[in-house]
Amino acid sequence: MILKSLKLNFFRNYNRGVFEFNDNLNIILGNNGTGKTTLLEAIHCLSLTKSFRTHKNSDVIKYNCNYFQIFGIFTNSKKEEINVNFNYSNNDGKALFINRIKIEKIIDIIGKIPVIILSPSNQRITEGGPLLRRSFIDRILSQIDPGYLSTLIEFKKSIIQRNALLTQYKDEEKYNYDPYIETIDDILIEHAFQIQKMRESFINDFNPLFKEVYRLLNHINHTVYIKNYRDIEIENFRKRYKQKLKSRIERDINYGRTTTGPHLDRISFIFNDRDIRYFGSQGEHKIYLMALKLAEGRFIEEKTGEKVIFLLDDLFALLDRTHCTNIIKLIGPANQTFITATDMAVLERSDFNIDRYDHKILKLPDRAV
Repeated sequence: MILKSLKLNFFRNYNRGVFEFNDNLNIILGNNGTGKTTLLEAIHCLSLTKSFRTHKNSDVIKYNCNYFQIFGIFTNSKKEEINVNFNYSNNDGKALFINRIKIEKIIDIIGKIPVIILSPSNQRITEGGPLLRRSFIDRILSQIDPGYLSTLIEFKKSIIQRNALLTQYKDEEKYNYDPYIETIDDILIEHAFQIQKMRESFINDFNPLFKEVYRLLNHINHTVYIKNYRDIEIENFRKRYKQKLKSRIERDINYGRTTTGPHLDRISFIFNDRDIRYFGSQGEHKIYLMALKLAEGRFIEEKTGEKVIFLLDDLFALLDRTHCTNIIKLIGPANQTFITATDMAVLERSDFNIDRYDHKILKLPDRAV
């Protein structure tokens, strides 16, 4: 996938902005606050209909404005042009158009424009709680399989419905497992089984690729892999999950929430047979994260046949020059890549030879247009 051009209206600090890009490497330079990361954020919005910096689309509307617009022109591996337009207003919410045709379901765009973001905010994936790691896996699976995303959405709806009923039963002091709860659980269990089965398959497929990418990036054979400490085994999953939901009904009613299932999977990132969250140094966290994101890109490419776009936000401030150079080499000329930096001196200090790549340098003014 190649992004040919980008147009912004009232997005973050931009009133208007029009940009054209190189098919291979794009270096975006500018002082802090000039909108470098904003360009990456806009590209991410066209891919996943949301920012990687905030969960609320209203947050990225320019101050004193009521809406934003993003227009992107892409070409895919079949050399087909894809025009994507993402609009958001405080009054009407999201509106998405592909080749000028309105997309009724936002999930229909997920996976069409594969993008990998690597930014300082990503460090929470390895350092934070299990929710972030579940989201990491869910995002990848959603991009390669629309059915997974649909199942995940339906599962979350069932959890919300069940939790609302549990709260109601607590208020009514009803603590028995009745047919109404059981009906919800039967639907919940089927969605949960599909999620667990696909997560299990993903981890089995992803781990060898992740290990290889880590070795190429770091040139050291550390033991690295993803592990899911789920509380229900895949074998006889439906029966076991039903039994667990029944046995915990009184507890769940008291808590007002469902206390078992894939929404609580304890997914860990293992480094030398220990959870990196607790034992990794800052440098080890950074390298582990870079390998994860590069492996994510390769995995999506293998499953979809479409090259991903890499968005590297402030890469040269995150890592030492050796690992920065290794990342660029691993991505290679086959992928379009965007790198933000304050100035060329940052790249030159890292001994990054930009002339080896077909590239374009975009120098942003001190004030966004």
